[in-house]
Amino acid sequence: MPFRIRESLLDGGAALAVKELHEVSGLRPALKLDVSANEVTLTVLGMDLQAVSYRWRDGTIDVAQTDVQYLRQTTFWPTDFAMDNVRRIFDVAALLGTSSNGQVLQVVEYSPGHVYMSVTTTPESNTIFFRKDATVFRSLDTRSVADIREGIDAVTPGRGPVLSIGFDASRGYYAEMPGPDNTIVRRARMQNRPTFSSKRTGVSPLTPFEASVVDPAALARTISLHDESGKGCTVEIDNRFNRVQPVATYQCDGTTFHSDMGGIDLTDQLR
Repeated sequence: MPFRIRESLLDGGAALAVKELHEVSGLRPALKLDVSANEVTLTVLGMDLQAVSYRWRDGTIDVAQTDVQYLRQTTFWPTDFAMDNVRRIFDVAALLGTSSNGQVLQVVEYSPGHVYMSVTTTPESNTIFFRKDATVFRSLDTRSVADIREGIDAVTPGRGPVLSIGFDASRGYYAEMPGPDNTIVRRARMQNRPTFSSKRTGVSPLTPFEASVVDPAALARTISLHDESGKGCTVEIDNRFNRVQPVATYQCDGTTFHSDMGGIDLTDQLR
């Protein structure tokens, strides 16, 4: 069927195309959405639980072939995602590390229960992720109070019991917590990535502690006093020393030292 759009897909046309494709699909729950400079493809879950794709290109909507399979992944409502300025999203992605050629904006499940936008390229380069309102998942540094707080909040939802919290420039932020049925849940917020959870079987010898006792300001202050190279420190917080409160272990410029949650040095006491 014909469907003409005056604006380019990058400058508002994508939102119109997505809305029309969704209506043509019968407002079915979506499995995947792809937007490039020239076409939009929406894949939805059909009545028979099979994937069906519809594509807008050159003023025409048609059924398209798809290799998407329904494996109980999370579905989404495609018009909930900000598509009114795809050009800006592509520009931000290019600034953060993707190629500016062959960019594709994709909406799909990233991890169980979580759907995000991302920009990829062909040939493939660094993938940049965005929230549904088109704000980017930026890289968090490991020195400023604001970024340390945001990173720890991302991996400790609710600031409840955790086994350990850590961060460094290469791995980003991570935390481990007791899971159900003798499992350990690990949550990680890597650079330019949403938080991702994984689970493994096992019981940790570490005693859990409340994530709320961690003070990002104290961590940032301690790092600033010891990180002479400016490259950041590796920080791990846990109860390995069996004290009343957890201890932060730092590795900065090849030197290892410890502090309590207020930033008081404990290195000599723990030798």
